[in-house]
Formats: sequence, structure tokens, C-alpha cells
Amino acid sequence: MAIRSMQSGKSPGPDGYPSDFFKKFSNQLNPLLKSTFEESFLSQSLPPTMRQAVISLILKKDKDHLDCGSYRPISLLNTDTKILAKVLARRLEKHLPSIISPDQTGFIKNRYSFFNIRRLLNIIYSHVKGTVLETVISLDAEKAFDRVRWDFLFHTLEKFGLGSNFVSWIKVLYCDPVAAIRTNNSLSPFFQLQRGTRQGCPLSPLLFAIAIEPLAIALRHCVEVEGIRRGDIEHKVSLYADDMLLFISNPSNSLPKLLDVLKEFGTISGYKVNFGKSEAMPLGTITGELSSIFAPFKLSYNKFKYLGIWITQNHRDLYKTNYLPLLSKLKEDFGKWESLPLSLGGRLNIIKMTIFPKFLYLFQCLPIFLTKSFFNNLNSQISSFIWNKKPPRLKQSVLQRPRSAGGLALPNFLFYYWAANIRALLYWMKDHDNLSSSWVTLERLSVSQSSLVSLLCARLPLARPISSFTTNPLVVHSLKLWYQLRRHFEQTELSLNAPPHRHCMFSPSLTDEAFNIWTKLGITSMAALFTDNIFSSFEQLVNKFKIPQSHFFRYLQLRNFVASNTDCFPSCPPPSLLDDIFDFKPNAKRVISDVYVLLSNFRLSTLQSLRERWGSDLGQRITDETWHKIINSISSSSICLKHVVIQFKVVHRLHWSKTRLSKIKDGFDPTCDRCRREPASLFHMFWACPKLGSFWKSIFETISNIFGVPIAPCPFIAIFGVTPCDASLSKSHSDLLAFCTLLARRMILLKWKEPLPPVYGQWVKDVMYYTQLEKIRYTVKGSVRRFYDTWQPFLTYFERLSPDTIA
Repeated sequence: MAIRSMQSGKSPGPDGYPSDFFKKFSNQLNPLLKSTFEESFLSQSLPPTMRQAVISLILKKDKDHLDCGSYRPISLLNTDTKILAKVLARRLEKHLPSIISPDQTGFIKNRYSFFNIRRLLNIIYSHVKGTVLETVISLDAEKAFDRVRWDFLFHTLEKFGLGSNFVSWIKVLYCDPVAAIRTNNSLSPFFQLQRGTRQGCPLSPLLFAIAIEPLAIALRHCVEVEGIRRGDIEHKVSLYADDMLLFISNPSNSLPKLLDVLKEFGTISGYKVNFGKSEAMPLGTITGELSSIFAPFKLSYNKFKYLGIWITQNHRDLYKTNYLPLLSKLKEDFGKWESLPLSLGGRLNIIKMTIFPKFLYLFQCLPIFLTKSFFNNLNSQISSFIWNKKPPRLKQSVLQRPRSAGGLALPNFLFYYWAANIRALLYWMKDHDNLSSSWVTLERLSVSQSSLVSLLCARLPLARPISSFTTNPLVVHSLKLWYQLRRHFEQTELSLNAPPHRHCMFSPSLTDEAFNIWTKLGITSMAALFTDNIFSSFEQLVNKFKIPQSHFFRYLQLRNFVASNTDCFPSCPPPSLLDDIFDFKPNAKRVISDVYVLLSNFRLSTLQSLRERWGSDLGQRITDETWHKIINSISSSSICLKHVVIQFKVVHRLHWSKTRLSKIKDGFDPTCDRCRREPASLFHMFWACPKLGSFWKSIFETISNIFGVPIAPCPFIAIFGVTPCDASLSKSHSDLLAFCTLLARRMILLKWKEPLPPVYGQWVKDVMYYTQLEKIRYTVKGSVRRFYDTWQPFLTYFERLSPDTIA
């Protein structure tokens, strides 16, 4: 499991063996590795090569390249060492949530960085004027991972009860390690390491989380260091790995003791605060000079940066300090890139890999309501870049369609914005096990005369403004963007996913605690009031949930409420998009992507007009099964993006035919340049032109000879690469046919404006050339057998082919 879970394509260590080597030969290497690890455990030392590492220095963003401290040391360990570390890490990560406080979210399962940011924003924006002075301190640790003392680390592991065997394995990893530094192409001599957890080791972040936890414990239990109290909860510490936030009140009394704790912890652990980069932001409006109180921390009155996000005193400034610079940088980058000779596929990949991740991170971390005009403006800039400032040849919504639905999976930023924020909203509904620590509690406490869940499920529009339920800007903006989604998808009816207690639309539940008893007895949502899709009788509820007999009047109240707000009462409303969204678990893997797919596929528009236009050209109706094959051919004909884009353009009729140009330009001759007889429609240019007859005939004859079955010339195969529904070809033969005809279409496009048609010999050369590339791609993906299953008939044919054939 450890070997299979390792990422491919990573740089190897000093011995040069990458993880792919161990994956390929795992059956042969596993017994040898097991024997080596067992011997190392007995001797309490790894073999010399397994103790080696090469340190590559990565310049930190916006740092001075002449300063040694500006570089991040990344240790390239030998893969066999990383396998051992991975085995230990997989064992350790299962237990970290039970021994590490929820205050630490870095590299802990089911904890995320947006927990820290959301908690921080809740604390800042719930500050009450006139109360005791409160401040947030962002601590910068100097070379945090590299300064951990090993004796302290081993002792801490033992104190957390991880067992002598496990601690011994850690000691094996940290016994006499050596490293060399690579500078350009020069490698220094190996030198001994004395401290630190190596960045690049799978186990390193987990060990660091354990090593810094005693500091968090000491601060939480130090009564002289006063935290910030919200409700009944005192907040003091928030960590993401080594990025530490401190919530301090009454700093004149708290800071001296805080500095003592930091100094004492540093003495025994190696931890050292970089006060030059550590910042303190007093909350609220500040009057008077505070620098003497907060020394040695640097004061930041309006904003500071935490986990890549600008944190501001006022919620309304979050957009200005985070989104506006990103939009400005986007415009600047597009200006630099627009002159580059990039293909459509290349421009789409720039959006996916360079632009989109930056926006997605902000979507996840900042609950800010963004209007649709924001996304219209963003889409306009993206469209201008994709089409190189020319009029778009296709709607952006078509590019955004999933590949399985005929698109190129261009991210829909609006849908990802909703999906990223929905993940946080799911914690409002399902954080029964305190999965998200204290930020959900803070947001729940900020709502009066209702509950967060009922506000999510209420019929729209609300009878009262959101501000009448809460003044918390994070909750207000989260609800506004949620209602924005519901209106977009026309999901404004009441959802039955809310419990009957403290429901914003059901006034008896706001004052009658009996409905809280119903919730505790198991009626956690109003949907539970239905049995076999019919509203339950009072007797059924009594028997199922043990509702007290004295609550019959409450039952009548609740029944009247549901009947008044559902159109099909007493039947249960049919499942809706909201029900599908609420079914997701907030801590599930890929939950944002899965919600995005759900939103993208909801009422996905058809490509019926495109289908009818091709049917008109072909002179026959395209069946559902054939059309499904044509749409799938866009992404299945080749694994090469360049070829995928060619097929996409063909299916979506993006190429300019002379017939189409003649309808735009007055006096333009629509006659085909090849045959000089018929109008040059797309159908004519790809198939019907007489000058293409011998070209297609030779290709179909070659394919028939290779497969050993006659393949009749067919426009569906020639234009789309799909076989008729009654064809009896195997999948490998169908894949090969699709790819070979795609190369033929590519040749036609290369000679689109020329009077001479493509020649068969060049097609054979192209197939032979791309066969080599296909083998490389299949090899990289570890699918060599699949390559030979697909290509063996062609390879055999090529071996018998005479040079005169392709001359």
C-alpha cells in the first residue's frame, strides 16, 4: 500500500531510483525491502545509502536571492527510505486526530486550512467595542522544521504514548543521517545532520505536528496568558503546521508571560520565533500608542497575511485586498501571454493550471458574496484570452461542459465558487462530531431566533431580511451566496432537511422547547416525519420515535406547517437538487469536485441543434446511440490534448468552410478549391469531395486488411471516427480505427486551403510516427500491455509494408 500510494514522476534521491521503479518491480523488491527494514530495526541503523539525502534549495516567493535564508531546503530522499517513512506515516496519521488538538489543522486527517481562517475571521468580526483590548498575533517560526531537537522529539513521542516500537522506528530513521547540497550542477560533500525534520519526507509534517503540540498545550493551560473569549469558549491558539496564531486579550499582562513560555519552549525544543516577521493586529478602533505594549512584535493595524490570505479588520475590505490584486495580476498575465503562439488546448491548460487554482483557494477560504457581474467580467477576460481577442467561435458554456458531454472541461468559476462554499455550509448541517472545531460553533451562536440549518432550507424569499437573524458578516455572506445558487437553479421551495426545532419559518419551534425533544428523539429533519413517502400519523411517530402522547397539539402544528409549505402534501416532495447537495459529507475526498459535477450536470443543456445540423449534412437522422459515440469520441480518440482539440473542433463545426464564409462575405466564392465543382461545406471538405475518394479508399482498405474484416467506407467513420451501431468490432479495434481516422482528418485540415488533397503515403508515415508517441504515453501511464492490445495489428502490418507503399 505504501509503494502504490507514492506519487509518480517525483525526483529521486541520490541513488537515482524513482518511485516508478519500485512500483514496477514491487513483487520482486518487497521481500528485499522487508528484510532490509527488519535488519535496520535490529541494528537501530539504516544502511549508509538510505541515510543519504540531497538538499535542493528553492527560492521563497518575493525573497532576496542573495540571502541564504531566502531558500527553502527540500530533501530528496532515496525512495527506499521514503517507503519506510510512508509506512510509518500511514500508521501515525490514523491516530493524530485523537492526540492532536483541533487547534492544529496542518496535515491532520479531515482538517483543513480554511478552518483556521474561518475561525480567525469569526473572532475578529465579533469584537465588541469598549471591551478589553484584544489582539491577534501571527507568529513566524524561524526555520521551524529544521530546528527541531531530536531528543525533544523522541521524548514527546513517548509522552504521547506512541509505544516503544514505533519510537524506535523513528530513531532508526534519524540515526546518523547525512545530506549534500546541490547548487546548480554541483554537489557538495555529504555532511552530518544534527537536528530537524526533513522537508520532503512523508513523515516530517506529522512529526512536526507532534513536536509543536506541547507548546499549544502550555499556552492553553497558562492562566496568565488570557485568550479571547467568545461565548463560553476561550480561544488562544490556532495552528497550521508551523503557522501559529495567538488570540490574546489584555496584552499588557498576557504578553510578558507569553514571551516566557515561548522562550522556555525554545530552550528545550529548538523552536525560535522570528520577531521581525511576527505581527500583532489589535482588534477594533485603536487610540493611543501601543508599540511599547506589543514589543517585540510588529504592529499591523489594518491587515496581515495568513496562509496566503490577507486578513483585514473589516469584512468589507477582504474583497479589495484579496480579489482586486488577483484580478489585476490576471489582466497583467493575459497581456504577457496573449502574443505567445499558444493553441486552444494550451490556452485552456493555462486557465486550468495557473489561473483557476488561485481563485479556487480564495473561494474556499473567504466567505464573500460575489455578484454574477463579477463572474461575467472574469469570463469575459478568460474568453478574450482563449480566443486571442478574436470573436469567440463557441459559447463558453460549451467549453465548460464535461468531456463526457462534449466539452473540454474548462472550469466554470461560478459553479466552483458555489461548490467550494457549499463544503463549508455542509459543516453547518453535519458537524455533529465537532469535525470543524470551533468556527461552526461561533457561527451557530451568532444566529438568533433560528438555526443555521433552517436558514439553509427555508423557502425563498425569506419573510425577513438575513440581517434580522444575524449580524455575523460571514454567515450573512454565506447565506447570500447560497440563496444566489438556489435562485439560479430555481430551487426556492422549502427543503425538509431542517429539524423541527428553531426553524425560522415555523414560529412555534422558536419558543416551544418540546420540538427540541423531538429532535433529540431522532426527528433530525422534517423529512423524518414521512413514512413510505406519506406524512406519518401521530400514532406512527409515537411508535417509531417515542414521542410523548401529550405532544399531539405540536404534531398538528407541525403537520399544518408542512402542508402549507409543500405542494404535494400529504405526499413527500420528490428529491431535489438541494437534497442531493445535502447528501454529501463535508470531509469526504473530492467533495468540492463532486458538488461541482452535480451542479454542472444539473439540467445540462443538450447539443440537439448541433446534432440536427450534422444529420442534415449526412442526409440521415443520427440515432441516440451513435450521437453518444460521437460525443465520447472527443476525449476517447486519443490521449493527446492536441488530438482531442482537433476532434472537438470537428464535432463542434469550428472550422471555416467556404460555404460558411460565403454567407458572411458578399461575393465570396463557396466552390471547393480541390474539385472546383461543388460548394465546400464541412461534409464536402471531410468526406464528399471527389478528390478525397482515393485517399479514403486506401485508408479503409488498409484498415480492412489489418482487422481481417471488411470496413466499408462510411462518413461516420471518416468524420467522427465512430463505427455504425451494428458493427462488430472489438473495443481495441474501435479505438485504433478512431485514432487512425483522426490522423486522416488532421491531414485534411493541414491541406484545408490547398488545391491538392492529402496523400495516403503521408498518412501511413503519420500513423507510424504517432505510434511511437502513443507507446511513450502508454508506458508513462504504466499501460504498455494496453498499447500492444490496441496497436499490435498495425505493428504487424507495418513490418510487412514495402517502402514503395509509403513513398
